[in-house]
Amino acid sequence: MKLLILGGTRFLGRHLAQLALEAGHELTLLHRGRSGPDLFPDAEHRIADRDGSLAVLEDGEWDAAIDTSAYVPRQVHAVAEALAGRVSTYQLVSTISVYADVNANRHGLTDETAEVQTLEDPRTETVTGATYGGLKALCEVAAWDGFEGRCLIARPGLLVGPHDPTGRFTWWVQRLLRGGEMLAPGDPDAALQCLDARDAAAWLLRQAEQGQTGVFNLNGPEAPTTMGDWLAAGAQALNSSAQPLWVDEEFLLAQGVQPWTELPLWLPRSEAGLHRIDIERALATGLQCRPAGQTFADTAAWAGAAPPVSAGPPRPPVGLSAEREAALIDSWRAASARP
Repeated sequence: MKLLILGGTRFLGRHLAQLALEAGHELTLLHRGRSGPDLFPDAEHRIADRDGSLAVLEDGEWDAAIDTSAYVPRQVHAVAEALAGRVSTYQLVSTISVYADVNANRHGLTDETAEVQTLEDPRTETVTGATYGGLKALCEVAAWDGFEGRCLIARPGLLVGPHDPTGRFTWWVQRLLRGGEMLAPGDPDAALQCLDARDAAAWLLRQAEQGQTGVFNLNGPEAPTTMGDWLAAGAQALNSSAQPLWVDEEFLLAQGVQPWTELPLWLPRSEAGLHRIDIERALATGLQCRPAGQTFADTAAWAGAAPPVSAGPPRPPVGLSAEREAALIDSWRAASARP
């Protein structure tokens, strides 16, 4: 298969490129040349900023294109115009953040038919927490229009594992490795979903090989899991001395702890719909999720090898500092001891 990946040197794209080459596919990568420029010498590299000219795509034909780096609809329209008549199927990596309200159904799962977000100003190209989902929804519309239905829309949840530039999952890896009593947020029985980026890449590549089209939520694990089970798997893989101390979410919120950033992956009950995404369609088309312990171990090995600094945009720090965690534990114990 002749495969084009738009963005193939960072995280998901990097795993996709690796798997494609291992499978013997003829691979072309479109990227800016800023992140991992020496990766994948067996692939053809076409260097361009997709916000500028795409003249480097004027020649060539591909069986599939996988777009991991579109954030505004203009970028999708430009790719569709550049590749007109020269690619069989197009995959857009979107996000579960496109959904208008994943918390509307407190107990059920959000499937691919759920309503998606709309933007008050659809002309905006400023990507923020408030506009990210709506812009991705517009990217999906642009994909359907530009490729005349010959496309697959993948809506991943939180992707984790080696080469993760966000630091969210890696913070938990490093905290577990430190061991000892550790603050665990909320309810150990709360649902949790995340997917190893390597498993997402394997599924995307399989769909490209088969010419699959349609809309698919892309999350994991295969069977429902909980925050408690997930942390237990991490402790078993990395450091059995790590012992969670479960702290009520009301206390954490009152102390100003920021869900998702200071305690990555944790969401309070009112926002936990992001951990209740229906993935039956992806499972029916071959999604396979490796054990959480393997992702923890592999991420620890990668992080311990001192990976190079990412060439991507600067990101805010994630995770509690050791001092902040200790202070919260002391405050929680004091509050719990009151009559």
